[in-house]
Amino acid sequence: MNIDIFKAEIAPYLTGCELQYRSFSNGDFGDLERIEFEKGDKFGTVDLWSTGWMGVDVYDSALEAQLINILLGPDELEQQNKTIEDLLRVLEVNK
Repeated sequence: MNIDIFKAEIAPYLTGCELQYRSFSNGDFGDLERIEFEKGDKFGTVDLWSTGWMGVDVYDSALEAQLINILLGPDELEQQNKTIEDLLRVLEVNK
């Protein structure tokens, strides 16, 4: 997944979420596009690297619990898609 796919296919479903986009050059896995989000008590990031790596981190402050914390390589596309589905489920949005 890359930032363009995220903005076109995932972001429209994140209604009620505050989204902020940030870019960082020359990270450990290439250039990084970070999406920071917040919805109610839940907040976190989706990190998308130019080399195909993806990280998702979600925390629930009401539960004081980490709900998702995963880093996936470019060869784990099926798991990346499942993680995005998990993210949407946790944020209680429908795709």
